[in-house]
Amino acid sequence: MAGIAHQLATLRRIAEFSAQACGHSLNAWRTNEYSSTAGCSKCGSTVTVYVSLPQPDMEGTALNAECVATKRGEEWADAAA
Repeated sequence: MAGIAHQLATLRRIAEFSAQACGHSLNAWRTNEYSSTAGCSKCGSTVTVYVSLPQPDMEGTALNAECVATKRGEEWADAAA
């Protein structure tokens, strides 16, 4: 079980980095037996990571779509300046 927990922790760190690169701010992870899911606190986009010895995986809009709430905030800041 320690191997699964370690793999989930590693996948979560990778997913957090990728989501942050798109402007997302992830909430706490909800963990099941073989997966973890987190949502962006700003726009609600999610990311899920899956444990698998042959091929771990991750999916979700927080990985490949820009955070619309962050983008709106930047646009508002630019307009106010």
